[in-house]
Amino acid sequence: MEIARQYTLELVCALVSIPVLHSAGLAVRRVLVNRYRVPLGIRYKIACAAFSAYLPLYVYQWTVQDQFAAHAKTPTDVAMDNATAQVRPFLFPESLLQGLLAISILFCALTLVRLVRRYFWDDWFEKTMEAEAPKFLSDIGSACIVGLSLVLIATGVYHKDLSGLQLGSTVSVAVLGFASQDLLGNLLSGIALQIGSPFKKGDWLLIDSRRLQVQEVNWRSTRMRSPENVLVDVPNKTIAGGTIVNLSAPTAERALRVTVGFDHGAAPEEVKDCLLSAVRAARNVLSTPAPKAVLKDFAEAAVHYELVFWVADEDSIMEASDSVQTRIWHEARRSGLKLAVSAPLPPPPSR
Repeated sequence: MEIARQYTLELVCALVSIPVLHSAGLAVRRVLVNRYRVPLGIRYKIACAAFSAYLPLYVYQWTVQDQFAAHAKTPTDVAMDNATAQVRPFLFPESLLQGLLAISILFCALTLVRLVRRYFWDDWFEKTMEAEAPKFLSDIGSACIVGLSLVLIATGVYHKDLSGLQLGSTVSVAVLGFASQDLLGNLLSGIALQIGSPFKKGDWLLIDSRRLQVQEVNWRSTRMRSPENVLVDVPNKTIAGGTIVNLSAPTAERALRVTVGFDHGAAPEEVKDCLLSAVRAARNVLSTPAPKAVLKDFAEAAVHYELVFWVADEDSIMEASDSVQTRIWHEARRSGLKLAVSAPLPPPPSR
């Protein structure tokens, strides 16, 4: 009966080790979360619980199987009806151990995905590149980690042979690639845009004569917002295949030009002083670089002057332009200068 007692003691040790290991894993998590702010949530807890159960049971199973093989070569110590019977240890189902190991690997991979996003994409990448991490590149990296974990589970845990999938996968890839050329083209174009970094989130682009602000670059398209707060999805192929005009680069400051016509009798010096006084009193206009007023050309009905001034960003354009032109009207009236119109206004539409 010494062998039976040994098997029983080893089983009890294995079962007692499960809560001990689980408590140790949770203690490590508390230290990492509270002291170092490591994002270890429910995924880590599930992986810890599964591995805490798998490791003692696996060690017990391997140990007693090895002992049972050694004891099989020696006489047994149990007699039944003048016959001898070999003492067999209690063994857990193989499917239970495989399931626990598979859960451990899968949720370890999901925990790794969270850590990679936190420390690589959200921390190192954004600090190094000085730009927000591209979401779809992060998704590709996460899919690779999870995919590798599934392959490891299939081949290493359940001992499945995946070599037979090579031909089928090759044909499937060819069919899918032919059927989804636009999707793949947009995906590759999105990757090229992220590598080249011609723009970042928040930049204003000029697309087909429309001013659009970048919100997000995803798998298929670049999501943008118009000044009217309308969402616009532009395919990545369209952006990558055309000329990219970034209105927010190299800096967010923008130069605006306003052309105004004055009467021929107004002296150019007086007009320029009037324009500069107006722009200095306007809202959302930068003092540096300094605004400039120049005589542009002589027309039959007016002398055209161009006022150049700077605003802080694209969002300030509308209000600054309105404020400047309003101040020009008031300053011209105060200075006794007459604004002129180069061409007659169109008649109002008939009702």
